Amino acid sequence: MQRIAGLFAATATVLVAIAPGSPFAAQRLPAGLPASAALLLRYDANHDGVVTRDEMEAGLKADFAAADGNGDGCLDPAEERAENQRRLARDGAEASPLVDWNLDGCVDPKEFGNTVRSYFDLVDKTKDGKVTLVELRGPSMPIAPRTGAATRTGVDPAGSTTQTPANPATGLPY
Repeated sequence: MQRIAGLFAATATVLVAIAPGSPFAAQRLPAGLPASAALLLRYDANHDGVVTRDEMEAGLKADFAAADGNGDGCLDPAEERAENQRRLARDGAEASPLVDWNLDGCVDPKEFGNTVRSYFDLVDKTKDGKVTLVELRGPSMPIAPRTGAATRTGVDPAGSTTQTPANPATGLPY
């Protein structure tokens, strides 16, 4: 009976944690988009479904300014921790933590935007400085069947599919 009560309590906790409005609730994304698309779509300033490099850079600049409490252009370790906590509360498991990659005690604007810029470059397949919903969706359609004649691979002339590889120099099996 205790196991059932424990299971019920755990299920209730999970349901509360993923309820709309909770800090770990996933953003509402258009159908077919991976959860990682939220990383860029939060910078779609005009909400047209296209994130331009300019929109992304403006959003990153505003996010950095909000995280830089003392306005010195550098996130010190305390500001870095606070920003990481904010990201964890906002994004849950999808959160991308800040890291001081060059270990100089300061997360600068370049380090602040590394993940977002890298993801933008990865999904901007046309390299036109814009990421569309189609690019964010990725290869969602099945590959069309080949139009040429079918070829059988892995079959020797006798029809056997179990071939022993041979050393090309000697012709002997390996």
